[in-house]
Amino acid sequence: MILVLHKYFSYRYTSTVMQTKRIGIKNNSSMDIDFADITKVAQALQVQIDRDFFPEWGRRGQIFSIHKTDSVPQSVWPMYLIDKLEGGSGVHLVKNHTPYANVEASEDWSVTASHELLEMLADPYGHRLVSAPSIDPTTDGHMVYYLIEVADPCEVFSYSIDSVAVSDFVTREYYNENSPATEANDLLSRLASPYEVPEGCYISWVDPEDGRWHQKRPNGEFVTGKKRKPKENPREDRDASFGEDEDKERHNLSSIRARFYKKRK
Repeated sequence: MILVLHKYFSYRYTSTVMQTKRIGIKNNSSMDIDFADITKVAQALQVQIDRDFFPEWGRRGQIFSIHKTDSVPQSVWPMYLIDKLEGGSGVHLVKNHTPYANVEASEDWSVTASHELLEMLADPYGHRLVSAPSIDPTTDGHMVYYLIEVADPCEVFSYSIDSVAVSDFVTREYYNENSPATEANDLLSRLASPYEVPEGCYISWVDPEDGRWHQKRPNGEFVTGKKRKPKENPREDRDASFGEDEDKERHNLSSIRARFYKKRK
C-alpha cells in the first residue's frame, strides 16, 4: 500500500483516523515498578497524544495502566514492560491482527514507550509508504518509497510532560520534500529539513530502481538490504531484509540515546 501524503491527508481517511484506539501498559517484567508510576507515565502519554500528536497526525488513542495481576481486555492493544528484549529496548509488531509493543523496563522506559506508542498509532500494521527523493548521496535523487515511522528519524530527542520523559516525533511536513522552511519537521524543531536523519536516528525505504530495501542507520551508514517482496507486509519485509544484526542496532533505543547524549557532553 503506497500513500502520497500531503498536509491535509487526514481528511481523506476520516473513517479510520477518527477511531480511538485503546492501549494498555502492563508490567510483565521482574522489575518492581510501582503501579502508580506506570499510571503516571500513562497519564503523560495521554497528554502527549491529545495535546501534541492528534493535532498533527489525526490519530487518537486512549492509554491506561493495567495491573500486573489483571489480564489485557479484548480489543486493547497491549504494551508490555519486559525484562529483556532480544536485540533492543523497544519494538512494535502485530500478532493475530492485533498491534502490540514490548518495552524493556530500563531507566528511560517511558521514552521508549512513547516512541512505540506513537508509531503504533501512526501506522499500526506497518504498511504505509510515501514517495519522495532518495537521500542516499550516491544516487541521483530519484523517487523512492519511505516507510512511515514517526519516531525513528528523531528518536534521540525527548521532552518532558509532567516530569515524565517522552519521545519527539516527526510532523507530516517531514514527509513533504517541498515543505516551506517555516514549517517544523518534528515537534521539537530539531530537524532542519524534510528527510533529515541525524546521528542516532534512522529511516528505511524501497528503491524501485533495484527493488531493494535501503536504510540510513543510527551510525550514519547507508546500507542495502534484500529485494522487496511485494506480497509481504512492508515493515515485516524490511525487518527480514536486514536480519537480526540490523534489528539489534535500531531497536536498542536506550543504548542509542545514551551514546548520543554522551557525545554531546
